[in-house]
Amino acid sequence: MEMDDILIPKERRDAVVLIGVDDRDRVEFVRVYALTEELAMQALEEFFNAKGLFPTDYRLVSRGNEPVGGRKAITTRSEVSLSSALARLGLKLLSNGILYLEGVNTIYQITLVSEDLYSTILSGREKEVQGSDENLNPEDVISLGVDVLVENLSGRDISDLLPENAVLLREPPLEKVASLLNEERDYPLVVETKNAGKYAVLDFPVVVRLPPLTAEEFAAELSSRLGIDVDPGLFSGYLPEKLNLRNAKALVKLVEAIVEKWNLGREEALKLAIKLNLEGL
Repeated sequence: MEMDDILIPKERRDAVVLIGVDDRDRVEFVRVYALTEELAMQALEEFFNAKGLFPTDYRLVSRGNEPVGGRKAITTRSEVSLSSALARLGLKLLSNGILYLEGVNTIYQITLVSEDLYSTILSGREKEVQGSDENLNPEDVISLGVDVLVENLSGRDISDLLPENAVLLREPPLEKVASLLNEERDYPLVVETKNAGKYAVLDFPVVVRLPPLTAEEFAAELSSRLGIDVDPGLFSGYLPEKLNLRNAKALVKLVEAIVEKWNLGREEALKLAIKLNLEGL
């Protein structure tokens, strides 16, 4: 295949490249559909070379096989949900043609987003409900009974917030979620993740973000569980991803084990537990 051939819109039988471009024609999103993984990687490499793009400027967010379903071909018109999701991010969906799927049951897809787009998604410039929003309560939004993507960095158990008929999936494969979103269902889908960027191209009605705890909230949680005063300053060296309820519970268990095995007071045991939790041995 000639290098420029990958850029020419035409009928294809092996692979098709879908891209999302901004108003300056910068490629912020790339998805390749192909009959095999080898063909997908070949098409991706040819596309990057032809456009003069660098793979290191992009982040892989999804790859793998997915069922063809009822699709006869893949075009910009067939990918309605993708087009809508990209439009909300200010991007236009383009492709290098049509991939015909006659006699094909499964296809391989690989999806990448630019580092700039990835940062945009995580910074919440798309529609997102923040845990600290004064007007919208995340608990109320989750319980609405619509499909929701929940980026849960707090470690909170959200299962008690779900409507009775909702289905909760934790870190599911992107292709599984895409398939469910396109199906007729009698239940709302709630996807919980630590990385909303993995599902950025999917058409969720709303995204809820539960941020990490503050050092003060983390200390208060430990104080309540251990029955001692805990100084928030003890956690000044903690990365945000460690300030969550799961880690708080883990620290409490570690403190209790240290108290029992080494006969230390809870205050001293907590300081040792924090050191082990933060630095290891």
